[in-house]
Amino acid sequence: MMIRQRSRIGWLLFFILLIASCQPSKPDDELKGRLTLWHSWSPAESVVLEEALVQFQEIHPDVRVISVAWPEDLILGEFVEAGSDGLGPSLFIGDESWIGELVNADLIQSLAPGNASATHLISRNQVLAIYKDQLFGFPLSLAPNALYYNKGLVTEPPKSLEALVQEAADGNQVAFVPRFKEAYWGIQAFGEGLFDEQGRFTLAESGFTEWLSWLDEAQGAPGVILNIDDDSLLELFTSGEIAYYVGGPKRQTLIATMMDEEYAFDFGVVPLPAGPEGPAGPLLPAETILLYAYSSAEQTRIANALAAFLVNQQQSIRFMRELDRVPANPSVDVDRRIYPIVNGFTRQAKTAVVLPNEIPTDPLVAAGDRAYASVLSGVLTPTEAVCRFGQEVAEFQGYTTADMSLPEGCDLPE
Repeated sequence: MMIRQRSRIGWLLFFILLIASCQPSKPDDELKGRLTLWHSWSPAESVVLEEALVQFQEIHPDVRVISVAWPEDLILGEFVEAGSDGLGPSLFIGDESWIGELVNADLIQSLAPGNASATHLISRNQVLAIYKDQLFGFPLSLAPNALYYNKGLVTEPPKSLEALVQEAADGNQVAFVPRFKEAYWGIQAFGEGLFDEQGRFTLAESGFTEWLSWLDEAQGAPGVILNIDDDSLLELFTSGEIAYYVGGPKRQTLIATMMDEEYAFDFGVVPLPAGPEGPAGPLLPAETILLYAYSSAEQTRIANALAAFLVNQQQSIRFMRELDRVPANPSVDVDRRIYPIVNGFTRQAKTAVVLPNEIPTDPLVAAGDRAYASVLSGVLTPTEAVCRFGQEVAEFQGYTTADMSLPEGCDLPE
């Protein structure tokens, strides 16, 4: 009798252990904790972002994500101040051009080599987040300038600068801001661009002189409007007075809301017209997810997972579908029939230019703006303006003649 009872007890314990082994166990690496995400998205955009964050928390029920929206013109300063006091958010969505400043201030951390959550960055877009040969952040969306056009006036948008000028002369006027960031796109159309793949300053071969010469001539051509007042140019486009306008993805919502019902029309977006040496190359601003340098190990683990989640294919499609954002994730197929506007910017991004993050943005843009302004106002010739631009860049970067190629006849000061 005792033997049978022991046998039953033994079998019972066996089945209990068997059932327990079949139950799903909580993985040792399950995420658990709380972190803060800062961004500068609008209220309407924040709703969509919150939907993505809720989904992430459903997948990781022991994680709590708190998002904080800041005004676009304040978020960088607030992050620097809070981060310097040890109070920065674990995640921060900002401009890729801020990476150099934030790395130098020791406020953001690089992604560890072999980090599985960074595998989506193995693409041409990873250079957006590289600084001094290290990878910082996760590119989320792209924002190159492209060519908006009025479908009521234009049947086939021009593919070359020559055709664009002819369109303007025929009555389909074009307008854009003739400044460094906004009108960078024509430099590559006339040459190799300001920096090569190794980051060397290749001013002599850049095409900058030829582009400024083209602009100087174009500003007197019929139907070509060059003006630094971008808001006025936008009004001309939304009222139907001009056929072409150069702008980035963020302008599409404003264009749609500004259109007066009397002048309402359908608009499209295509890549900017090519030049004699190749396709247009606008700058490629990117919205990037950055990780705070002084988060705890567990917060960093969660932040990595959340960043990878927000830039994955499904969430990139969500932001494209709901917010017309141009996905940085190259695995996203942007169908021209479903997302015609985003498709136009996506095609433009393929020839867009990423400036080295080692180059400080503010002095570079300031020097470039002076070059554009001095030529278009008749103060300097294109050759003189480009030479002076090169000398300014050499000064604030500490370049010698070995670090750069200057146009013939242009020398660095003694």
